[in-house]
Order: sequence, then structure tokens, then C-alpha cells
Amino acid sequence: MAQHFAFVGCYSGFVPGQLGWVGSQQPGDGILAFVFNSDDGSLAPTGRVTKQDSPTWLEIHPNGRFLVATHELSHHTGVSAGVGFLTSYRIQPDGALERVCTQSTGGRGNTCATFDRTGRYLLVTRYWEGGISVLPFDPDTGSIGEVTAAPNHTGAGPHPLRQSAPHPHGIHGDPCTDLVYAMDLGTDKVHQYLLDTATGTLTPRGQVALTQGCGPRGINFHRSRRVAYVNCELDGTVAVCAIDDDKGLVPLQTVRCYPEDFTGRGHPDNLGRADFWGAEGCLSADASHYFYICRVHQSVAVFAVGPDDGKLTFSCRCALAAHSNARNLTLDPSGRYLLVASQDADCVECFRIDAGSGALERVHAQHAPCAADVAVI
Repeated sequence: MAQHFAFVGCYSGFVPGQLGWVGSQQPGDGILAFVFNSDDGSLAPTGRVTKQDSPTWLEIHPNGRFLVATHELSHHTGVSAGVGFLTSYRIQPDGALERVCTQSTGGRGNTCATFDRTGRYLLVTRYWEGGISVLPFDPDTGSIGEVTAAPNHTGAGPHPLRQSAPHPHGIHGDPCTDLVYAMDLGTDKVHQYLLDTATGTLTPRGQVALTQGCGPRGINFHRSRRVAYVNCELDGTVAVCAIDDDKGLVPLQTVRCYPEDFTGRGHPDNLGRADFWGAEGCLSADASHYFYICRVHQSVAVFAVGPDDGKLTFSCRCALAAHSNARNLTLDPSGRYLLVASQDADCVECFRIDAGSGALERVHAQHAPCAADVAVI
């Protein structure tokens, strides 16, 4: 058996109905640990629960020794402005998590935390304050330093409820340069920065305006081509962009991810309160296919990736659990399985990926209260 460990983060510390975008009636307790079998895609509970407030984004350091978890806090549960945290854990050989430290991010709504290409800085969003933060990370000890940069965004978008202010939702560093991309759901822009890897400071490098009302949420990078995929939440699309090493993103194509005859407005599962409610996306291990979560429709849209230009062509669709409203998805280390955190269905769904077509076959579902993210090592 090819054995790995899977860690599942959740929303915790809320009364059902208190968080408007969470339909689950089962708040979680922190980070759950499972043994993942990459021979058959099954998950087996280890019984370990690492207590933490709302670890909704889990990121494993490139050296595989540490896991960093966000604390996604908000005013909905009485948290004051300027309060937010990241916690780092040392991953033990038996899959246990040993806490290293907890560090302030300077703001609430830490919906995403990723490492820059050097692995020495953490990039984190502050959704409710409308900004981003940079924090040093020691790859030898797992310690997180104090914030070195914390720019705030300005602006708004056309959607009255979701875009009345800036809301950075995702942030990632370019895999080949020191550019940093912050996807701002509230302003329909990708804010670009240059990271100084000696000081941890950021210099603005322009903004990329996407379709009005699209609500950019996250980004994924092609493994071998200078192409990036910006998944947009509010209009249910993916913006395919070329990457210029100096200028950053250059939009090439926009594809719709939901069925042509589908609208989510008024649907009881639509807690996002827009026409569509897309979530995260990811590329297959060989970058031949792109997967996008269609919340409310409760499906994953599968696209073929053009071998020459990286553009997307719709391939097929796979159903998720009823009322899934899945938040995040990730590949297992073998690249043969896609694990989906189906938040409102209180489970992690595992799908086998057909290497040729990208089609998904569900092979396992594991109970996990209010599952928000999965990390596998």
C-alpha cells in the first residue's frame, strides 16, 4: 500500500447559520488527520484532531516538513478588525502535527496562505480588511516572523453585496519570478506586486482588470508553459492568461464553467448570493486537464488543456455530493486522485482521474465536519 497522510481543515467555532456562506450544521474542531491510500483512494481516520480556530486553508512547505494553517476569522463571530493568525506545525513521521508557533497576520479573513518560490516568505490574504500580508518563514525551524508588508487595496465592483469593498481571496507567487498575484474578488482585479526576497517588502507592479462582476478568487500555474488560470467565483468562469516575466498576467481566454442552461440565483444552496458561486480550481499533475468546482450546481467541470497554447476546451463534468458546496480541491502525491473538501456535505470526496480524458470517478467519501481544505503528503 502506498501510504500518505491527509490533513483536513474546517470551519469551527460558529453557531449553525452564523456564517452566511457556510451551510454545514456541524462545526469542526480543527485539523483532522487521515491515512490516505494512493492504491485505492481511500481515507482512514487516525483519530488525531489538532485543535485550532477555523483552519480553512492548509499549505505544506515545499520541503515537506511543515504545514501552515490559516485562522479564517471574521466579524460574524465577534472578532475585531486587525485580528488574524497563521499557525505552523512540524509534520511528524507518524502524521502527528507538532505546533511550532502562531503569528499575527494583521487582519481577519485569512482565506489563503501560500509560500513564495523561495519558500522563505508566506503570502496571506486579509479578506475582510481588503489587503494582503507578507511574513517571513524559516524553512529549517518552521517559525513564522512578523509581518514585513501589508498593503491594502481600494475599489469596488458591480455586485452590491459581494463587491462593495476590496476582498482579496487568493494570493500566489509566480513560480519563475518574484511577482506576486493577489486575486481581489471585490474589485475584479488581480493586483500584482514584486516581492523583495531580501526584505519581504512589496512593490506594486500594476493591476490586471478582468471582466466586471467576475470576482477573481484563485490562480493556478501551468507546469511547463508561461500560462496561468484565474478561477472567478461570481460569474463562474476561468480566465486563461499568458505570463509576461516583466508585466505579469495577459488575459487570453475566458471560459464558462457552469452548464449553459444553469443559473444559481435563488437556489437554496446558493449561499454566495450571486448568479454563480464558483470555488477553487486545479490542474492535473501533467497539466493536461483543469478542474473547477461549480458550487450550487454541485459538480466539477473538467477542461482539456491545449498542448500548444494552454487554452481550455470543455471535456466533461462530474457530480459532487448533494449540497456539497465544495470549497477546495487538491491532488494526491501520485497525481492519480483528486480530493475535494465538500464543506456543506461534511465530507471529503476522492475521485480517480482518468489519465486520458480527465474524467472523474468517485471511489471514496470520508466524513469530515465542515471540511474546507485538504492537504496530502
